[in-house]
Amino acid sequence: MGAFIDSLKTSAKIGADEVKKSMRISQLQTEISQLEKKQNDIYASIGKLAVESEGLEKFGDIGTELAGLEEETAAKRAELSGLKTPADGSAACGDGFCKNCGTKYTEGTKFCSSCGAKLT
Repeated sequence: MGAFIDSLKTSAKIGADEVKKSMRISQLQTEISQLEKKQNDIYASIGKLAVESEGLEKFGDIGTELAGLEEETAAKRAELSGLKTPADGSAACGDGFCKNCGTKYTEGTKFCSSCGAKLT
């Protein structure tokens, strides 16, 4: 009977060790995913700085693709802002909407407060 109890204790210890190992694996995978997301966010920030500094042309096909996506996004934002604005033209004179992101701005504003684009 003592051997049976010892066997149960050993099995329970092995099971507990496996559970601890599985929990640690899960924890490490989560931490790795979080670190990789932070890295990707930093790469995106670096990429934006590079594009602002060098211009899209320098990045060839990728730059061309990004420019197309920016144009498409701006067009959709403009369409969206058109749907959101009153059709009767009751907006104050001189006010407008950013062509890049669709955020409303007031007369005299030089840069969009939402996306930073230069307003014309």
